[in-house]
Amino acid sequence: MTSGRSVPANSALIRCPIYVAPNHFADYLSHQQRYCLFLDIDGTLADFTLNPKDSFIPATTLTLLQNIQDYSVKIAAVTGRSLAEAKQMLAPLRLPIAATHGLEIDFEDNESNNNMSVSSVDSAELAVIKQALIRSCLRYDDFIIEDKPYSVALHYRQNPALADIAYRIITTIVKNHGDWIVKQGKYVWEIAPKDADKGSAILTLLKKFQANNRLCPIFIGDDITDETGFMAVQGDKHMTERSRFIQNNEPREDSKPPIKGMGMKVGYDGTEPTCAHYYVNNIFEVTVLLESFLKFCQQRPTLSPKLSGLTEQEQVAPPLIDTNRRPLKNTARPLT
Repeated sequence: MTSGRSVPANSALIRCPIYVAPNHFADYLSHQQRYCLFLDIDGTLADFTLNPKDSFIPATTLTLLQNIQDYSVKIAAVTGRSLAEAKQMLAPLRLPIAATHGLEIDFEDNESNNNMSVSSVDSAELAVIKQALIRSCLRYDDFIIEDKPYSVALHYRQNPALADIAYRIITTIVKNHGDWIVKQGKYVWEIAPKDADKGSAILTLLKKFQANNRLCPIFIGDDITDETGFMAVQGDKHMTERSRFIQNNEPREDSKPPIKGMGMKVGYDGTEPTCAHYYVNNIFEVTVLLESFLKFCQQRPTLSPKLSGLTEQEQVAPPLIDTNRRPLKNTARPLT
């Protein structure tokens, strides 16, 4: 029941993702391709803590992200935290945020009047769910209930031995609410609306990012809830079709090239399957990888007049990776 971790149905499991040496991340990139970054917060940018309220993103990491942004790279945070909490953790950095697993999206677009996207949630039903959860947890001092605007989470990280009890409480409550599902995370079970998933949120943000130029998305995350994000950026057919349906039943666009980005798992240990094609070991390596990406941006030449005069279709670079998922050697990068 709670001893194993599950991944989304209809996913292409890669049981042996490729390890990326973080200081050589630029070897996987091409100067002829534009990139954008989607980043989970907890377990990716911020260390895991016993109490979620104690987590923070180091100031050096925030500065690093700002420096990458200064090279016109689109960056978005994709998190299970509420929008208010995510903004507080990222301050003073300002960037688009998909919060509460995509239920709240702040596009951070000063040029548009439509800066926010909030899913429709039955507030009265959510209040009933929250009250039932509070009553069920009164006997357990080690549980932490995280009250979010559009969902509610039960953390048992202070006492992992309570995993089965937490699962039993959550599943018993959700049985009475057909439009809600249970989401699993690291030492947490969450009750959220059925349409909450990070993959669809990433595709929504990517569509906005790509208004003028086609971008290659990179998503870095550490948890089971990030699996749909890996599927989305890597072009999983099920994920992209679901996103089109959610976004006003948008018709298929067969002429559009498939998304072939990079999904990167943080902390892969070989015991749990993942959809991600790549992995790094820990948060420290995420920081080193981002530093490598910044160096790539700093060394990147500007587009030549010849290339800038091409159409968007002609400007699309070769895939981020070849069919064998090998790194692209960056011959345009100066040798050291």
